[in-house]
Amino acid sequence: MSSKAVRLLVIFSVYLMVNGNNPKSQRTLLPNVLVLEVTGQQAQFTLPCLDSTAEMKGILVENIVWMVNGADTRIRGNTFIVYLEESFGGGNYTCYSEERALLNHTLVLLQQVGSKRADLNCTAQNYDGGFHCYWKYPKQSLWTVALVKAERLGPSVEDTRCITNASGKSWTSFSSEDTIIHCDLDRAVAPNPGPLYYSPTALDLDTGGNGTTCRETCPQPEETQLLRVSVCVYSENFILEEYSNVGFYVREIVKPDKVKIEKVNATMAEWSYPESWSSPHSYFPLVSQVVVRKNCKKCGNCTGRNNGQMVTNHAPGVFQFEIKKTKILCVRIRDPLYASQWSDWSRHRVGKKLKKNRYPVDSVRDF
Repeated sequence: MSSKAVRLLVIFSVYLMVNGNNPKSQRTLLPNVLVLEVTGQQAQFTLPCLDSTAEMKGILVENIVWMVNGADTRIRGNTFIVYLEESFGGGNYTCYSEERALLNHTLVLLQQVGSKRADLNCTAQNYDGGFHCYWKYPKQSLWTVALVKAERLGPSVEDTRCITNASGKSWTSFSSEDTIIHCDLDRAVAPNPGPLYYSPTALDLDTGGNGTTCRETCPQPEETQLLRVSVCVYSENFILEEYSNVGFYVREIVKPDKVKIEKVNATMAEWSYPESWSSPHSYFPLVSQVVVRKNCKKCGNCTGRNNGQMVTNHAPGVFQFEIKKTKILCVRIRDPLYASQWSDWSRHRVGKKLKKNRYPVDSVRDF
């Protein structure tokens, strides 16, 4: 670097130190993960290596060296001035002793003032405490998940804390009321960043989206507090974005797995509750919606002309339905006690009648 360029860099640095704005706000997302809210204007932030004199014991300030994203900066001292301009300034900041012993590391993420949270969609197979949430990434960037936080909303929500495991693939949220919710990333791929980086798990983004599976250790039989899930991700430029929902009850997002239709005889079909559905079935009932067509390649395209028939259980957890002629049977199920989601459609072709039906069928028309 020429002497003229060095002088210009020094002048610019002094200008920022005197006239530069500080970030609008700052918060700790996780230990060693710092979020700075920025406006897009030039600003600066003083990042410490060691916070206390006890940590400094036996270490000379002038022997502390700094690296940014694995590159040596040749800057020494206990503090590092992070210069922020537009979307630049975030990164992995690490400080070492002169013997290259790691002293501290901080992942600095930038969040634009006024940035909006994107929608997060969640579904549950049953009432056993597990649920799945998914989101869509913009396709032009590689994104990394920094935090997944699931919590019950209530008086103790401000006390909720979240920890991540060493691999960066799962998070556990705790509240003062002992509500514990554990979340794991889907399709997580462990990165190999080397010893100079602190990096949560990078993901396989072939589908343009991703998800997380969460489980509440003590499911609530009668929910009184909403669930809220938040996901924080950052781009290659260390820009933070958040996905979240306003809150939901599990009963609102339950979507049973699709059923498997079996043939009893040429004119009788039968299906049972999915194996994943909650038990006992007397406490967690299901109802079936049945649509019959002469010909139908995809059930979703053949169900608009009427609402079909509502079929109740023939035996605990078992449904049966009679078809008198060769037709296509489309079936889906849901919880009848709440306006939750229907399962995906199951399709079955019933052959010609061979013999008289063996079982009666309970059905309610004009659903």
